[in-house]
Amino acid sequence: MWFRSGYTIRCVTEERGSYQMAYYDVGERRLARAELKLSRRLENGKGIWRLELPRPDGESFALEETGGPASPPPPIRRVLQAFLRGQKPTSTAQLLVHRENGKERVEVVAGDLSPNGDEPAQEPIGFIRELLGRQYEEILRHDPGIRLDLDPEDVHRVRVAARRARAVLRAARWVLDPTWSEPLRGELKWFGGSLGPLRDLDVLLSRLRRQMAELEQAEQTAAATLLEALEAEREGAQALAVEALESDRYLRLLDALEGAARGLPVRRGTISLEQLAAKEFGSLRKALEELGEDASDDELHRVRILGKRARYAAELAEPEGGKAARRVVARAKSFQDVLGAHQDAIVAEARLRGLLADQQGSGAAFAAGRLVEQERQRRREARAELPEAWKALDREARRAWG
Repeated sequence: MWFRSGYTIRCVTEERGSYQMAYYDVGERRLARAELKLSRRLENGKGIWRLELPRPDGESFALEETGGPASPPPPIRRVLQAFLRGQKPTSTAQLLVHRENGKERVEVVAGDLSPNGDEPAQEPIGFIRELLGRQYEEILRHDPGIRLDLDPEDVHRVRVAARRARAVLRAARWVLDPTWSEPLRGELKWFGGSLGPLRDLDVLLSRLRRQMAELEQAEQTAAATLLEALEAEREGAQALAVEALESDRYLRLLDALEGAARGLPVRRGTISLEQLAAKEFGSLRKALEELGEDASDDELHRVRILGKRARYAAELAEPEGGKAARRVVARAKSFQDVLGAHQDAIVAEARLRGLLADQQGSGAAFAAGRLVEQERQRRREARAELPEAWKALDREARRAWG
């Protein structure tokens, strides 16, 4: 069994015998909702806290620290700041685990290990609340991974969740109390923006590493200085991201999302999710119709934003639209991928040019020039793919909502 103690990974071998174990959660079932597991086992007189984190690849990652029963030890509490918010974990189940012949037999002494899920929504306002709740859970699920810098995917998924929540609030602005929803949209924008520099650098570093592998060895060596500069910059972006996660402002945002998952302040009760989605696609369609053949990069970036809004609105409409809405979502994702590739190429080229200004030697300049040309080619390819991607999306959107 693998775990991480003091943030150093090591392996332990289980011994035979019996031990006591307790599982914990925090108010509103925050750990369970985010699929984290917090436990403490007492074995041979030694108390060991264990925090298991779900990972994007489906595996699990665990931290273990010794500590008394009153509270998790500081290293685990730091990782769980977004969950605790001034509370102490409470025991939800107490077990006695018997090891016999390499197998474990669990005896439940107190509490309950069965899941306690929420009832699925049955009406439009409930669907909005449910979708906001899922984004809240996604943020919580990947918050520890950002703090520990485990995987760039954690940053990506948290930003997507924040963006989805913003898009849902925007699409539903006709029915929500704006004195509540608009400030929350603003806070979600701040939060996503605070993680933006880190995500941009992760994307850029991943792209450059792949592209460098296609260069000659001498060019790879020369281009390594570009990567070193970006990696140093990433350390600073990681620190800023963690600073945002440790802020009171972030904790207040989580409180607001948690409240939204319980109930929404509305100004009208009768809505159609499909009509909300149709409005967002109407805005996207209008923007595409106004694009010229030589649309600027800024214009395409604006269309990309509208495409994201339309996609998330289509996701919101799935309970009403069924298969038709799901087909729109699939086409919207492909459309978004094309524009995302275009924007990534623009950002990568600009960053490469900026790095060159600080580099000495023709080797780095030549390697950077090769990389810039690759980005320009990707940009051209994305522009060429855009008409067909939009045609396919528009066809499905018209079938779904006219």
